[in-house]
Amino acid sequence: QLSRYFVASEKFTILEFGAGDGSFMKDLIDCFFINNKDLLNKISFLIVETNLGMLKKQKVNLKKFLDLGIDITWSDLKQIHNNSINGIVIAHELLDTFPVERIEYFKGDLFQQGVSLDSSKKKLMLSRFKLTQAIKSYLLKINNVFDIKIPPNDLSEGWNTELHLDNSAWLNNVYDKINNGLLLVIDYAIEANKYYSNKRQDGMLLAYQNQVASNDILQNPGDCDLTSHLCSDILIKEALLTGFEFIGLVKQGEALLSLGLAEKLYEIQLDTNIDLSAALKKRESLLRLVDPLCLGDFKWFVFQKFNKKDLKIFTKSIS
Repeated sequence: QLSRYFVASEKFTILEFGAGDGSFMKDLIDCFFINNKDLLNKISFLIVETNLGMLKKQKVNLKKFLDLGIDITWSDLKQIHNNSINGIVIAHELLDTFPVERIEYFKGDLFQQGVSLDSSKKKLMLSRFKLTQAIKSYLLKINNVFDIKIPPNDLSEGWNTELHLDNSAWLNNVYDKINNGLLLVIDYAIEANKYYSNKRQDGMLLAYQNQVASNDILQNPGDCDLTSHLCSDILIKEALLTGFEFIGLVKQGEALLSLGLAEKLYEIQLDTNIDLSAALKKRESLLRLVDPLCLGDFKWFVFQKFNKKDLKIFTKSIS
């Protein structure tokens, strides 16, 4: 169904930000090989990656496709021309890795949390600083433009939370690059009334090491991945303010089931060419994708920008 939307002189672009080791892109291209190999001649696969270590892994994992002449390239976002992308931009677990500002409620006022060194104990510690002008301006926008109250009423001493100041600039940059197409953001996110609740005392910032989460964000610095859930309401409002049209939001579990995951699970059950152990392992992996306590609670946000208005029907054909 995608083929009817190709412009003869242009390729359809699939752009992925922060592609990890390239597994998603590899599986996606494999899917085209299985279902519609001819379509690959009309698609340009593009990766924006700032991690040089991951970039090397991506090139290794995608080498067989590169050797076959599949159009796969890597680029810096700044090198992509404005209004040049006709296709889909994918940001999978990207925004939750962006730096965040952390604020703390102390003695009736808000402070910026920062990191300082306790020289006597030779360890890092959290300290309070006056709010920067950038944080003050962001809080004013959230309160006055987005109508989300930060801080909420009836706070306890020491309440803290995170502010995603960099999301707006990223959305603006992506919007400028898209000519006609979609932006798919897949990430952990919760609503503003839960995110900035007076009952959520310690915010959403977590440290991950060997897939184990901890709210002690200063433990083993440099060896842990830091991540913070998104606020779904603010992300949507930021995108609308940028110029995107918001198409919808769905949980990953619901999305995958509607795309045929239940049928896939049934096929595994009927497959007599796979041994029981492998079948159970594959089934468990697929179930994790829809389990609300695992990856099923991921949110899929879909936004669109179309300079050519008659292509908006495009979204109906890929949904």
